[in-house]
Amino acid sequence: MINHFDEILTGFGFVSSLSRQQFVNHAQVLEFPKNQEIFAEGKKNTFEYLLLSGISHRYTFTDSGEMVTTGLYVAPAVITPHFARTSQGKSMFSLQSLTEVVLAAIPVAELDRLRSSLSEFRDFGQRVIEQELVQSIQQEVTFRSFSAKERLLALRRRYPLLENLIPHHIIASYLGITHVSFSRLRKELALEE
Repeated sequence: MINHFDEILTGFGFVSSLSRQQFVNHAQVLEFPKNQEIFAEGKKNTFEYLLLSGISHRYTFTDSGEMVTTGLYVAPAVITPHFARTSQGKSMFSLQSLTEVVLAAIPVAELDRLRSSLSEFRDFGQRVIEQELVQSIQQEVTFRSFSAKERLLALRRRYPLLENLIPHHIIASYLGITHVSFSRLRKELALEE
């Protein structure tokens, strides 16, 4: 796993062996089985996470108790940064593994310290913030202006095999449609192929 971890860190811009080693020295590698809660909405969480393998989703519950998927993470990926996913120190959403998952968790305070002392960590932090902003705006545009069919096609372009890997009710929730509507859309698109 360490060789794979090293490759992923390089992909995230940690090109020097010093920076990669600093990350490895301060991170914990955590493994989660399928359908395991990683952190919970309303609970304190003081880590930043890199998704090294697997698929996870972030979700919240409506007032009526319905689970709503608000984001998908397919490895390798950075889980939404701590400052953007917490309010008053508590998580604004929950994170769950949808497949077996391997994460690197690094304490927020430690990552902040490394960002202040090493340029590759500073650059990494800046890229993560920029990517999070771009993804947030793209998702907002998609969900406010695309039809359900267009949202599904956009999701397929971004994650071509996702429908074969995770439960369809999760995808339907993410798309903002019912599971029945999702099944209908899939049949409609299959006939068009």
